[in-house]
Amino acid sequence: MTRRHAPRLALALLERLVPDSEPLAGDLVEQFESRQSFGWFWWQVLAAIATASFARRVEIRPLRLMDLQPADALERSRRMNLRFPAVNLSASPVSGVGGLGLVIFASLVTVVMPAAWWLLFASALAGVVLAVIIISMRGGLPTAGPTSQPQSIRVR
Repeated sequence: MTRRHAPRLALALLERLVPDSEPLAGDLVEQFESRQSFGWFWWQVLAAIATASFARRVEIRPLRLMDLQPADALERSRRMNLRFPAVNLSASPVSGVGGLGLVIFASLVTVVMPAAWWLLFASALAGVVLAVIIISMRGGLPTAGPTSQPQSIRVR
């Protein structure tokens, strides 16, 4: 009787993408060697990967069973979630919306409600008029430097 071997690619994916997968891999290999099909094995591996990807890792758990967690386990798990902060590379003031998202939004506004652009232009014009009124009420734009004329230096 020829011994069947479990697919190595599936086992490698399981080991790479599912944390603490050694017991699961052992059980799957046992079941596979006792007359299960390749399709069944792949189905189980993909289900384990999908389940692990949706599971949210909130805290770090020790590898061995312990009565108490280490004192800094919660702090380390909190720092792990803050390890890679998001960086806004699109220069958009709206978090998570890039340039392409703004173009799609503008296209949808144009198609669905083109009259909304008049509201945008009217509000921009009102902002400019309000700025001119405020500047004229205060007496002009503020100056950056001293207001007096430079004095010449006398040499004796």
